[in-house]
Amino acid sequence: MSQLPLGTSGSGTGPGRDAARAAKVHVQDLVGGDPRVNGVGLTHAGEAWAVKVNVVDDQDYPELPDDVDGVPVLVRGVGGIRALGLSAG
Repeated sequence: MSQLPLGTSGSGTGPGRDAARAAKVHVQDLVGGDPRVNGVGLTHAGEAWAVKVNVVDDQDYPELPDDVDGVPVLVRGVGGIRALGLSAG
């Protein structure tokens, strides 16, 4: 699993969107139900597509491979996600 800043890539070229979509499904299976994970999506890493895993704490996340089927896996700590409450009245 890589923690590269978004928008960077070692090679400048890489997997396309369709490959990233397929890899995303695999990553979702790997992290399914883990409360440390807020979401799984796609992002760009340079010119390549990557799977982005949003986690509550970037120091505490599930074990993930650096890539899935040649698609980079990036982890970003985004904090907890909660609904904003509306005041009654």
